Amino acid sequence: FRILDLAARLLFALGVGCLLLAGYLAWMTLSFAREAASTTGEVVSYIESPDGDEVRYRPRIRFRTAAGDIVTTSGQLSAATKRFEIGTQVPVVYRPERPTEARVALFVDNWLGACLATVIGLVGLAGGYLVRRSIRRELARMPASSPG
Repeated sequence: FRILDLAARLLFALGVGCLLLAGYLAWMTLSFAREAASTTGEVVSYIESPDGDEVRYRPRIRFRTAAGDIVTTSGQLSAATKRFEIGTQVPVVYRPERPTEARVALFVDNWLGACLATVIGLVGLAGGYLVRRSIRRELARMPASSPG
């Protein structure tokens, strides 16, 4: 039962760690959004990055700030396929003081990390709880050892 107890503790630790990460990612996204301005950008090209035998594509987006400056930045997510056609209009959020750190204003680009970390954290906590519960049930079924 020591191995199962260790597994339960590790699952709990994984769950807590992932939930802390999810909270941090959500806080970062919310704090970015609180200070951000919104606009629409245009996908103008892709940055291709080799990843083993595959190529990953990261969109380059051009937009105009409220001050009238034209900024070109790359999206924060790369994918195995080109997510948008060249010329596609996409929603963009940016901090007026740092427009080159803009983000595509879609769920996947802003909330996917926090959501995945939350799901993994909850699964880890549930798994740790279920393993601990099964250990306790098995221990309760075992006859008490008599001295001598």
